[in-house]
Amino acid sequence: MIDREEERLRHMKDRLDKIPIPEEALSCAIRAGVRQESQGRTLKKKAIKMIWPAAAAAVLLLAFVLSIRISPAFAQAVSSLPGMAPVVELIQNDKGMKAIIDNEYYEELHVTDNDGSFTITLNGIIADQSGMVISFTVDSAAGLKDPFLETPELYHNGQLIEHRGISFNYPSDDGKISNEQLIHYNFAEPLAPDVTDFELRLKLREGDTSVFSLPFTLKKPIAQSKSHQLNQTVTIGGQKLTIRSIDIHPLRVEVNVMEDPDNTMDILQYEDMRLESESGEVWSSISNGITATWEEDGSETYFLQSNFFTQPDRLVFRMSRLQALQKTEQLVVNTLTGKVLETPSDGKLEVTKLSPTLVETKLKTGAEFGYGYLRDAVDSNGKTIDLASGGSWQIDDYSYSDLTFKNGDYSNPITIHFFAYPNYIEGDVTVRLE
Repeated sequence: MIDREEERLRHMKDRLDKIPIPEEALSCAIRAGVRQESQGRTLKKKAIKMIWPAAAAAVLLLAFVLSIRISPAFAQAVSSLPGMAPVVELIQNDKGMKAIIDNEYYEELHVTDNDGSFTITLNGIIADQSGMVISFTVDSAAGLKDPFLETPELYHNGQLIEHRGISFNYPSDDGKISNEQLIHYNFAEPLAPDVTDFELRLKLREGDTSVFSLPFTLKKPIAQSKSHQLNQTVTIGGQKLTIRSIDIHPLRVEVNVMEDPDNTMDILQYEDMRLESESGEVWSSISNGITATWEEDGSETYFLQSNFFTQPDRLVFRMSRLQALQKTEQLVVNTLTGKVLETPSDGKLEVTKLSPTLVETKLKTGAEFGYGYLRDAVDSNGKTIDLASGGSWQIDDYSYSDLTFKNGDYSNPITIHFFAYPNYIEGDVTVRLE
């Protein structure tokens, strides 16, 4: 029988392998003419490369995108090319990113910095008032062995641009000479449309620390976002929610929701939040980068694929299925005594490991659940416990999730909050956007 830790690592690797990160082989596809816009969702369109005139390349791009949409056989054939499978997945799975490419909103750059061992190239940017998606490449003549990328920083006029979330991956450590990655940088405040000059600062550690500075100027204007102030209260499964606003940007749609504090249930996940046109076209949740943020006022903002470049006559916001758990259903443990004091009453959750620095759990979810379900922990004084890490993995019909604490310096017992849980409420919420 395979050791469970090995099984856990294997499942985590499988999930990481599914993250759409194009490899250097994609540049070959550019030269072949197919690659021109295929980075729809991974945002690494390398523009025209002067292989064809711009108009011809744009037509080729559109033909490629449409072929993937309508021809599974063509998609399978392209997926068999080295490095192309992630591209096909991107084109198929995010309408907003396809529209960005179709409307030439991606901006190609070629800014480099090197320290003698590594060269970092800033390939291109998609920027709007809500954030940036940044494509960059790390090159090393000796090959990447154990790289660690510290949190990227974005500056304007020497001032750090505050963020409310950053998503990025470490460069590959498999010895490859070149590795391409993405940064999803969500602004804490809307970006002013007239801001064009930026500097990306990166720190890469592989033994010694290398510091890189990549200044760049955007030539294309920042698109003005479309804001719908709604403040409409709806009820689903007996729980009240206020849809406060929906802001539409090229990169994403932001849906701000405030839950009624008198609700008897905690809303954990909105499974089918979406925009729909009068023809039934759907823009659903994004699956790459940051998918939601908690705001300081207690509300939550959820990100959907963008319809910014589409103008339907009628657009509605809809949702019908939510993950929710009664507020009385809790996970409470004493990490000093090793006792489990409370778990949800449905019997699906089991605590498998418990110590002052680790809580590990097992939850019967079914094979397709797809969520890490533990969020954070507070001690008996209501103080949030500092986390060293958190992990999740899937084995057959069971999901596993753990929290590792920096130390045991907190008061027991502790309460662990859920990020997701396989308990559902259903209804029909429809809000028209004028």
